[in-house]
This record gives sequence, structure tokens and C-alpha cells, in this order.
Amino acid sequence: MFVLMHHDLSYSMTPGDEVEDMFILLKEVKRQIPSVTAVSSGAIASDYQRLRVESVCSRLGLVSLAYLWKQDQSFLLQEMIRNGIIAIAVKVGICEVFLFEISHVAAIGLNPSKHLGKEIAYLEPHLHKLKELYGINVCGEGGEYETLTLDCPLFKASVPSFSPFRWSA
Repeated sequence: MFVLMHHDLSYSMTPGDEVEDMFILLKEVKRQIPSVTAVSSGAIASDYQRLRVESVCSRLGLVSLAYLWKQDQSFLLQEMIRNGIIAIAVKVGICEVFLFEISHVAAIGLNPSKHLGKEIAYLEPHLHKLKELYGINVCGEGGEYETLTLDCPLFKASVPSFSPFRWSA
């Protein structure tokens, strides 16, 4: 499990931090596949995320690609759905999935019992309503929610279905 140890925008190596886990993983990828020269991330608006990926890439001599950076989130969400990306919400606000048992509380306007395990296509109208009411990021860039992609055109096979989520308050 990843542990967030460093919260600043400028990143410095911190043992035990999630970024160091990414460094170890990508270093192993480079060892096994020497032709790898770049890493593509889904960073849209989070300097925190983008700068950490860039730090790891720099240390490993890789190019950081962030093609979604600063793109309109409403457009991106619509394009993800239109292009067949099947992703489900696995976290809303500070509510997290622990081996598919849900605990903690939800972010404003997102209810774990109603929204966890739902596809982004189902959530899209509600996310746009929350954007109008509260100014949330419809792609979750403010930590409003996290997703797990189960299928998309790039996958050779879809991720197997999970048993229903269980919410425990």
C-alpha cells in the first residue's frame, strides 16, 4: 500500500513515500525493458502529482508525458466515456476501499452508498451538478474521487467483475 509522506509541491526524496515506490517500480521496468524512454501520466490539474512524476522520470532519465495537462475536465470526462473507458469510483472524498469493504465518510455531494462502484458514465451528470453547486473538479483532480479502469480500447482483456461493494459506516 502506498503511504503519502511528503506534501509539498517541490519534491525531495523521502524514504517510504509513495513516490519512492513509483521510482522502484519504474527502475525495474527500465531494467526489464531497456527500450522504455518515457512515462505517460494522467495528470490533469494537480501540480502535486505532475511534479512527482517528473521528479522520478528525471532521476531515471525518462521523459514525462502529460498529454492531459490543463485540458478542460468536462471535455476529458465526456471523451473518456465516448471512447469506451469503463471506470468505476473506488474512492469518494476520504472514503476508501479496503479489500472492497468501504469505510469513513464521503466528500460533499458524493455518497459512498450511492456512488462507489458506479461507472463514470453513470456519475457524469451528478459530477457536473456538483461542479455547478460547489466547484468540484469533474475528473476528481481535487481528490473528490478516485477510479479503477476496468476496460478501455487499449486493454487486451477487461478486468474481471468484482463482487458488490459493501459500505460500513
